[in-house]
Amino acid sequence: MVETGTSYFGVRSESHVREDLDRFRERGLDAVLHTFSERDREYYQETMADIVSASHERGFRVYVNPWGVGRVFGGEALSEFIGRHPEACQQLSTGQRLPAACFNHPEFREYMREWSRDAVATGADVVFWDEPHWYIPEWHGDEIPQGAWTCRCSACQDRYEQEYGEEMPAERTDSVDEFREESLLDFFEEMTGVVAAEGAENAVCVLPSDDWDHGLSDWDRLAGLEDLDVFATDPYWAIHDHDCAEFVADSTARVTDLADRHDLESQIWVQGFRLDDEAATVEDVATATRAALDGDADSVFMWGYDACESISSIACEDPEAVWESYLMALP
Repeated sequence: MVETGTSYFGVRSESHVREDLDRFRERGLDAVLHTFSERDREYYQETMADIVSASHERGFRVYVNPWGVGRVFGGEALSEFIGRHPEACQQLSTGQRLPAACFNHPEFREYMREWSRDAVATGADVVFWDEPHWYIPEWHGDEIPQGAWTCRCSACQDRYEQEYGEEMPAERTDSVDEFREESLLDFFEEMTGVVAAEGAENAVCVLPSDDWDHGLSDWDRLAGLEDLDVFATDPYWAIHDHDCAEFVADSTARVTDLADRHDLESQIWVQGFRLDDEAATVEDVATATRAALDGDADSVFMWGYDACESISSIACEDPEAVWESYLMALP
């Protein structure tokens, strides 16, 4: 049977969490993703373990993700790491530091190894690597000089020179793009290995565009990582300005094909944020959910619970209708 779930965030009172988990279970969900931010790791480690335990008591398969960690994963969470370690942040080819950690920097690598171990220590079944990406200026309303790119910090320059036998160019070249992709793949090969060694599974969710600027262009190589168990994407039609049915169906077909070839589980995420209250928009949620189910995805989730009602900056205009549309479309 298909796994159905939702992401869950913002609530750290166990009594309130239990109430929400109960109603998720009553509506037929059997999986939940709990965000595990830098703040959670620092101040709520035992609380998160209790929340994961409460989820297991109700029969949920439990995922945790690096919510906004280092500002290189998806999520509405701030990063203390980038404030404490500016030297480990990405750097534009122009020399400007950016508010995002560098995948190649030793300090961030060490931080993420420890984050991975602490994530598994919560008791979670799966670590969910959510939308890994180099810094994307438009996500933050930033303007960068034309032709500038990231990352050209000292760690990247040293690694590039070791691998290519030449100084890292200041202009963006094919070899720079190749290096960026190889760096991401190397990062995930290491981190999924850490998680697997600690006894949990790994899921990765890639942005639904295979270009250099939004993550990875070669999904097949990522799917081929030895310690990967679940491959996912999130075809959020409204923010990408695509036709809902076609976009979700195409994304589902691509992910299920990839998962079948690499013996992985396939997973599709349904948009439950930044949606207006038009009837057609609410129906799109049901359309997207059915498209993922009809495409034989092994797992379908919504981001996020109650259509993100608690996050005013991204909440749907009619969160109750959006959430209900998702639940009613599930088997």
